[in-house]
Amino acid sequence: MLRVIFDTNIYGNLAEEPDREKVERRIKEEKDFVVYNFSPIRKEIRNIPKTTKASRKARILLLSIYDNITGGHFLKNSIEITNLAKKYFDHYRNLGGTYGWDTNIRVDFMIVACASFNGLDVVYSDDQRTMLGKTALKAYHHINIKENLRIPYFLKYEDILKKFRGQL
Repeated sequence: MLRVIFDTNIYGNLAEEPDREKVERRIKEEKDFVVYNFSPIRKEIRNIPKTTKASRKARILLLSIYDNITGGHFLKNSIEITNLAKKYFDHYRNLGGTYGWDTNIRVDFMIVACASFNGLDVVYSDDQRTMLGKTALKAYHHINIKENLRIPYFLKYEDILKKFRGQL
């Protein structure tokens, strides 16, 4: 069984996918592919501004996709996950990382910390600037070795499409 977590941007990509409903259904039906719910991701989606009718519709669609795909597979946030994410951040800054904690990098590091702490296999993301940046990847690797944690694989949205669009 492949245990995975999707970065927030993956849900946005799915929302724009022409075959979204079919891909979403295939992900949900795949018994050997479990996507986990993690509250900071859902919160990030919920925080999409409701300033226009289009943004309200997008927010509702993204929450629907998120809830459908993650189903009852929930990973609880904890102080240990937050502390691990802060260790990533501290090392990231020591390596010359430029983003601050209160930017999107906080949620990115929380997602990776959650995946590492819970032994997930894959984190899917298309975020090359923060989550998948070279400095961030070095920080995860360094800290996970120190903490004796397995680092998850990082795959992209196109990998999801290769796996699930091929079945359409």
